Amino acid sequence: MRSLLVAAVLIAGLVAPSARAAQIRHDAVINGIRLTYWTSRPITPTDVPVVFLHGGPGYNSYSFRMTAGQALDARYPMVYLDERGSGESERPWRGDYTLSTQMEDIEGLRRQLGVERMVLAGHSFGGTLAVEYAQTHPQRVARLILIDAAVDLPGALESWMQTLASQFPKAYAAAERSDAGKALRAVAPADTCALAHARMAFVGAGMATLPDGHAFHDRQQFHVMAAKQEQERLDAQSGLRNTGEIGAALMAPESNFICYSVHHPERLRMPTLVLVGAHDGAVGVAPQRELAARLPHATLVVLPGSAHFTYQEEPEAFLKAVNGFMQGN
Repeated sequence: MRSLLVAAVLIAGLVAPSARAAQIRHDAVINGIRLTYWTSRPITPTDVPVVFLHGGPGYNSYSFRMTAGQALDARYPMVYLDERGSGESERPWRGDYTLSTQMEDIEGLRRQLGVERMVLAGHSFGGTLAVEYAQTHPQRVARLILIDAAVDLPGALESWMQTLASQFPKAYAAAERSDAGKALRAVAPADTCALAHARMAFVGAGMATLPDGHAFHDRQQFHVMAAKQEQERLDAQSGLRNTGEIGAALMAPESNFICYSVHHPERLRMPTLVLVGAHDGAVGVAPQRELAARLPHATLVVLPGSAHFTYQEEPEAFLKAVNGFMQGN
């Protein structure tokens, strides 16, 4: 899931020119690796900064910083991290991308910033990192913002199958006839991890019959195709790319990341915004609803005109939801 963010042309009018101060780049060795991050202004020990974690895995913070970030910078002390192996940050020579290591990266960033607490905002895979950190260090998270977050991979893969069935019915039928289809039908419904693996294989079999597999992911991620074109422009402007290294590590046979879900929702007692596009076929709407229902202080916002990139396709509604949440008690 590549991370794509708010289109600059859509929100340019939301921020006064005088509010657009230059973001400050920082490079620091954290947890044994050089991580790059940007701040909207110098962070002080009394701040509770909003730390944005991008998706991918393996994308970068550039497009968010250049678009939605411009509006958020005017209101909050913002921090934008390029995660290990992503964007401007260093690639670990040992290839260590485990979730536990990335939790150590985020905790190291908090210490580097010199703050006691943070607001964590994560998109897609960044939502996985945000919710994992919040479960591990709940006392360090003042608020949690989950944006089209990957919080239930087996549930997300069910959404992938639905996208294949509704948008590419011939490919879905071919997958049903394949060995992957037979294997999926043999999996016990209660075995969610086995289901996740089988669903991934099923979707892969269907995608293999498509002339262009990118068309499937585009349908998952975008409701407004003009947003895709703007994201491609921003990606070209950044000069950065996703190498696929992190995704390959997380999806390796020895990894069970494909089975990931939130295991300790009882620890997430901080105010939480769960925001998702109604047409999101990448992480699915149902898993977001289910997580929000399990949290004691959650606010669920479903934006009707968006897919996986709510802040790109409905920037005003996205900012209204985030600002309203941040101003709440």
